[in-house]
Amino acid sequence: MKEISISKNIAELRKQKGITQEQLAEALNISPQAVSKWETNTSQPDTQMLPLIAGYFEVSIDYLFYGKEITYSEIYEKVFQKIKSIPNQMSKVSYEDVLKLFGHAHHGITHGNMRSRDTAIYDEPSHISNENGLSLLSGKGFGAIVTRDFFENIDMHTVELAEKLLPAFAKRNNILVALAIISMSDISFGELQEKLSLDENTLRAALDKLIAIGIVIEKSSKHKSLGFTYEIHSMYHTCLCLIFATLEMQRYSLNGISCCMGYGDYPINI
Repeated sequence: MKEISISKNIAELRKQKGITQEQLAEALNISPQAVSKWETNTSQPDTQMLPLIAGYFEVSIDYLFYGKEITYSEIYEKVFQKIKSIPNQMSKVSYEDVLKLFGHAHHGITHGNMRSRDTAIYDEPSHISNENGLSLLSGKGFGAIVTRDFFENIDMHTVELAEKLLPAFAKRNNILVALAIISMSDISFGELQEKLSLDENTLRAALDKLIAIGIVIEKSSKHKSLGFTYEIHSMYHTCLCLIFATLEMQRYSLNGISCCMGYGDYPINI
């Protein structure tokens, strides 16, 4: 565990800036005696004072405590090493570990929005947004960062993609078939029937619609007994996963959570 040395760090920052204790006290609107007590470790700044000190010296609050900024590359390396240390990357255990890791990352980004819970991913979405335009929403093993700027600069290719995809999913059976294929790639017609309990004609109609617009690919199976198998076209797979995951998560948040923020919007805390 890193050593907390806030008294030493404040003193060093003050000296690097070339100011006296009196000048620092004046800038923070406190007494010189308070600064002296911080630097001699007689007392420490209260929590409300920490952002003011950090802002004055243009460092993070973590820097005040530990004297070292954590860079993004260090965080990435720690995450990479953590995942690499899991023996079986494809196991159920590793899957759960990655979800917990995401939970910790979300917890850190949202500054304790999940403090009242064990850090993990929950069915009920966890949401935080701030005045700088960041909105982070997570739940059901899914997370997204959304800002209003994105919608102000949307590309017409995105509009064309929506125009192609969204009408296909106005039909219930098309949605069910796409979800079933996503959940089990290279699924056969018989497996789809068993999974969805659809009659042959209904299933065939849904598949034909999705195949016609290029969302689903039909191909001959390596196992002749299966006939044809189906998978989502790679061009649309990620897009559909995100759409359905977002809809599933939004189902839990129909009480009015606003998930896209712009600069100047007020924080939402739930």
